[in-house]
Amino acid sequence: MKRQLRLLCSCDRYNYGDLLFPLITRRALLEIPGFADQFGCDQYGMRRSDLQAFGALPSKGMRDIYKETEDGDVVLLAGGENLAQTWFLMHQTLLGEDSARKLSFFKDRLGPSLAERLSRWRFGGRQPYPYILSPDQFGGRVRVMYNSMGGWPLRHYSPEAQKAIVDVLAKAAFISVREVESASILRELKLTLSVDVSPDCVFLLPDLFPKEDLAQRASPKVKELVGDGGEFLCFQCHPRYGDAHREELKRQLVALATQSGLRILLIPIGRIYSFNDALFLESLGAELGSSARIVPVASIYDVAYTLASAQLFCGTSLHGVITALTFGDDPKLDNNVKGWGLSQHFPQAPVSEIAEHALRSMGWENQFLREHATRLRNAAQANMQRLAECILSG
Repeated sequence: MKRQLRLLCSCDRYNYGDLLFPLITRRALLEIPGFADQFGCDQYGMRRSDLQAFGALPSKGMRDIYKETEDGDVVLLAGGENLAQTWFLMHQTLLGEDSARKLSFFKDRLGPSLAERLSRWRFGGRQPYPYILSPDQFGGRVRVMYNSMGGWPLRHYSPEAQKAIVDVLAKAAFISVREVESASILRELKLTLSVDVSPDCVFLLPDLFPKEDLAQRASPKVKELVGDGGEFLCFQCHPRYGDAHREELKRQLVALATQSGLRILLIPIGRIYSFNDALFLESLGAELGSSARIVPVASIYDVAYTLASAQLFCGTSLHGVITALTFGDDPKLDNNVKGWGLSQHFPQAPVSEIAEHALRSMGWENQFLREHATRLRNAAQANMQRLAECILSG
């Protein structure tokens, strides 16, 4: 009888990277010889969702994972900045703009502690933090594992909260984080904690979903835009950063397009509360006029195909950078490149120097990028193999 691998992540909201985690993890593990013979696979979020129209897998909810997990199963926290998340903040990301603001209003009136308890109650949460689960919460012999996780905000948590989190993590059978900062924090808090550091699993995207496959899954409108009019650069931006630097961003993008000869495509990646870059990019596109086009994103495959086809990506999205880099584009504007050994060649650019840095990075040999992307993919694949062996060994 097959056991179940139960993937838990933020796959119940439209955010590019969060929707990729279960797709990548599931396909990568099930392709490993013998894995599919022993394990089936289900995915869960905080609530039940069906985002198949956007290219995602449907997910069950937190209540379901408590009820369905059985003896011998593995619960895998499958990626994201989720080692330091709260029920309240995650609740907000599942709401529309108006409802999320109302929830903030209730928090201001009721206080953060009561607001957190109410959000936890709303989703039937048993644990203090939504993505920090102990095997003790389940009946029978259940193992809990963590992969492609981040947790740098832990550094700002109270000592009591930090201790509570690492004490639960110490019971995990496998922990892999995606950058050195999170690993350093966890090791400082608990010296005996076993933590691996490996590139984000989304680096495996080209191996599991080659560009030709992405083209077949992309919408006709996006394929037409990508193929119409020559080479292009992609730009994406967190709305808070964008609003704070709107005029300079417009100057830099126009200068970059003029000097490089590339078209500008504005690519929305997130559509959740406080990360809805589509709203900012639509207004920016209107101000840029004919010099920029908004990508009519209908699914995560539209995003991936556009980024895979671009000559340059300028953006604040981690998984936008990963997609661009692993398909061989020049990445810019994200400090995670430091952990990937690229900071010397692609330093994080202040807004006033975007065009200068981007033009300089375009001068690097494509062979350098391809070789480095291959090393990162190989490291991510080796980590996935270790994870599979850990799952199968139980």
